[in-house]
Amino acid sequence: MEKTEVIIVGAGPAGLALGLSLDKLGIKVREKQTIILRNAASNHKQAIVLEKETKITDDPRGVFLTHEAVRILWDLGIGADMKNIGHDVETVNFHNTSVVNEPYYIMDPRSDFAQQTVQNGIFQMQPRLESSLREKLRKSEHCELRYGCEVVSRDQSEGSVVATYKSTDGATRSVKASWMVGADGKKGVVRKHFLEKTGIQQVEGIYRYEGTWIATNLKIDLPTPKTHPDFPLWALGYTPEEVYDLYWPRGFHFCCPPGKPTATGRFGPHEERLWRHEFAQHDWNNSMDCEELLWEHIGPMITRSADLNSRAFSCGSVPYPRDCIKIMRCRPFRFAHKMVNRWFDGRTILIGDAAHVFPPFGGQGIACGMADSHQLAWRLFLLLRLPTTDKALSTNLLTTWASERRRGVNDAAEMTKFNGQLCNVGDSWGFWFFRNLAWLSRIIPFVPTIAHPFTIAEKRGFGQVDGSFFLSEFNGGGRVAQIAVQSGRHPPMLSDQLLRLKPTVLTLLVIDNDTQSIMKHVYEAKMALQSAGVPDPIISQDSIQVFSPTGPVDAGRIDVFYPSSPDSIADLPVKANYKASTYAERFAAITKYALIRNDFYIFAQARDSEELKTCLSGLCQRSLHLS
Repeated sequence: MEKTEVIIVGAGPAGLALGLSLDKLGIKVREKQTIILRNAASNHKQAIVLEKETKITDDPRGVFLTHEAVRILWDLGIGADMKNIGHDVETVNFHNTSVVNEPYYIMDPRSDFAQQTVQNGIFQMQPRLESSLREKLRKSEHCELRYGCEVVSRDQSEGSVVATYKSTDGATRSVKASWMVGADGKKGVVRKHFLEKTGIQQVEGIYRYEGTWIATNLKIDLPTPKTHPDFPLWALGYTPEEVYDLYWPRGFHFCCPPGKPTATGRFGPHEERLWRHEFAQHDWNNSMDCEELLWEHIGPMITRSADLNSRAFSCGSVPYPRDCIKIMRCRPFRFAHKMVNRWFDGRTILIGDAAHVFPPFGGQGIACGMADSHQLAWRLFLLLRLPTTDKALSTNLLTTWASERRRGVNDAAEMTKFNGQLCNVGDSWGFWFFRNLAWLSRIIPFVPTIAHPFTIAEKRGFGQVDGSFFLSEFNGGGRVAQIAVQSGRHPPMLSDQLLRLKPTVLTLLVIDNDTQSIMKHVYEAKMALQSAGVPDPIISQDSIQVFSPTGPVDAGRIDVFYPSSPDSIADLPVKANYKASTYAERFAAITKYALIRNDFYIFAQARDSEELKTCLSGLCQRSLHLS
């Protein structure tokens, strides 16, 4: 029987992100278009992704990548592809009834609220995202992605799991692994057929919402004086691009009653001219015609009688030419927020839509799936690479993961709920008061500044989650900010790469800006690691990095990283309010040593070598139950 270490069922964003995350940690995965079986020895210590479909689904499904998803994608090595996957988030607009009406609130998400260098969000084409992820796997010498492989059974024992699958050539094959991960969607086989019989199911989440919506993807063509000579706006001096911008305005838009709740806007690269249009149809039944409902609903929104400055057209109302609108997808969806009551059963784990689903008000589905993968990968790495593991250790590690992911999904649901309230119900006195107070705090010096809720959540991280993988008594749990850094040996790069310079779960960051004390702290860090006896897969002396918050420091053979200036990082996307100081601000002022997980979360902070030794002891004894 063929053997491997991890079987990933499903090659959507979550499954592909897990494969790439494992690959970065040294668990081998390799891609092939056709199945070529090799002997068991050559297959040993590899992960295999089994995908039922033979090609990527053309239908654009999720259209938004949140700031967290974008940061993870850069970490996985596809940041340079973002411009081909979609466009950077612009404004998010909230209207009464229709996009034709002026928004009552405009959210500008381009500030540095998440305190990360890369984009705060991407309105993306999911097929291109998946293509980019697969191409990254293809270039890896480690990863194997098998198409046309339908998993039909699972046999789980104390120490392994066997997946049996049918391939496109009609053959039935089996593969044995240490772990199976179900990333095959809300209707996938892993949860629906294998785990629901064990009591695992998706249950109602904290955002109690269910509703039927018509979900539509449109491809917009430009009318021109040649193709549409009778179009009235040519006589008013409009160009084709100006017509497009008038009828299909930039940004994304939520419209609330009166009228049907609506989520609509551009997605994908701007030049593709793609438009997502979703609207509530809670009385849906199968006798209804989706396209007829679409034209009835969108017709008033693509009929204009005035310009962007509300000056009335002399020619009256003008609809956008219908022959310039191509319907790519139009069908009903039943939306709800649900999350599994248990995330794993023995050696079988759920991630992505197999574990949780969201309504379309926050774009949180793909982001949560990627976070599932990013935070699971290093735990699987430990379970596969530590000298000794047992059921208690694996249960402990996966339980900490499930606790953190439950908080992550709940936080995402709160954001979805906020947008959903504005979309389904509309403005409220409480929100009116909040946004006006925030406005006053920006223009009047004595009004306290209101911190962005995302910034608060980023700093908090998992700090209030019981049963997580960090030491709360040593200021663990928060997420590190992301800036650009450089050193004498390294050109400007994202600070997240500090956590990837060596394939270990934790990086020991020494924080100082004085030559002599840096040398002392690095020596003490090495001695502390040596005496603690932490296994190398967790942290090694090679994974000690040094950061100077104030600028370059000459510390001899020790390579010291420091913040890059905005004008030196032209190859990276930098927001207008980018501040390099945010990285150091996530640590306590007295912190000299920080143990940071490679998924960007702080395990512990120490002010001296004695505290560092205590933290390392806690890492071994309390968190991993190692002797």
